[in-house]
Amino acid sequence: MQVNQRMNDALRERDAIIRNLLQRVQELEWRVNGGNFTTSSPRDLISAQPASSSVSAPAAATPHANTLAAATAVVRNSGYDAEERQASQALDQALIVRGGLLLPSGTLELDNTTSYFSSSSDHLTIDGFALLPVLVVGDITSERVRQDLLLPTFTARLGLPHKLQFDTYVPYGYQLNRTVDAENNQTSQSTFGLGDIAFGLSRQLTMEHDRVPDLLANVRFKTTTGIDSFNLNSSQTALGTGFYAVQGNLTAAKSNDPVVFFGNLSYTANLKGTHTIQSTDSNGQPISIPGHFNPGNAIGFQLGSILSLNPETSMTIGWDQRFTQSTTVNGQVVPASYLVEGSLRLGMSYLYAPGRTLDLSFGVGLTPDTPNLQFSVGLPIRRSLWTPKSGVRIFKNSVHE
Repeated sequence: MQVNQRMNDALRERDAIIRNLLQRVQELEWRVNGGNFTTSSPRDLISAQPASSSVSAPAAATPHANTLAAATAVVRNSGYDAEERQASQALDQALIVRGGLLLPSGTLELDNTTSYFSSSSDHLTIDGFALLPVLVVGDITSERVRQDLLLPTFTARLGLPHKLQFDTYVPYGYQLNRTVDAENNQTSQSTFGLGDIAFGLSRQLTMEHDRVPDLLANVRFKTTTGIDSFNLNSSQTALGTGFYAVQGNLTAAKSNDPVVFFGNLSYTANLKGTHTIQSTDSNGQPISIPGHFNPGNAIGFQLGSILSLNPETSMTIGWDQRFTQSTTVNGQVVPASYLVEGSLRLGMSYLYAPGRTLDLSFGVGLTPDTPNLQFSVGLPIRRSLWTPKSGVRIFKNSVHE
């Protein structure tokens, strides 16, 4: 009698542990979708499941065995498994921005990110001739050009079935150019308007298993809605390029508790275009002629890692590099149009409420063609538009059907 009582007490204790573990899994899935994964709370889901402490009834043996196996799997992977990573929306957000993670099907994310870029350059002009390398006869003038760009960007991401995701990027911003000459005379020029809107489609190619990383492909098309400038004698950076572009990205992500390593390889094809430019005739008079532009294509890569400090906070460090070929106009190469851009980036994501994240990013340009300072603040909000069909399990980067 006492033996049976002890066995029943042990079974009740075991059932309580199992219910607690299952409730934890349900709460993690519930938090992934901002509390909208199911109409019922996780506690209601767990309480609705039958629990029996009888060991003598054959019918109760199978449910207990299945439940115990599920709980054992949770315990073995409780360190940093797929469910933990999916629940850590701060880590997810850092991966989503870098193309290493897709939203679950039916999930909409609206991200309003404001970025600030600051750059400066010194120009030295010599009107004369050199007698020796250290002796210049003539006038030497210098000026410093400072550019400040405040660029808010509205981004919408929608998770689709079959491991797909659709993205829309709408940049709009304000640019201020300040030029200071050698006599400290300053001139300013400002621009406000809409940037180039872009649309993208992402597809997950492989899921992480063993030594195989997550592999995602992305194709993006950029329009010409932004304000552009074709004054080749000006260093002004417009809000738009004036050319259509197609970009392809391939991103890989691999986890190693509690770090996720990611890498990205991109190629941008800038399409040719014709614009009116200013020139001079044989008499030196200014005229307008059609300019046939062939903007240089660009190839770039990103390398970095994301560290999960806890389910609500993650930190990112990475290196961005891009090489842009020279641009030609009417068959002539534009001077100084070959660009080498490299920047070191640090970031942090913090989940301050279910479905709401604060994303910070700080960058330092380490090449002359890169802005000296880059800083951005993002406030993504995630909502569930529809519930995945039954039989679908949510994993780290996608939806398995």
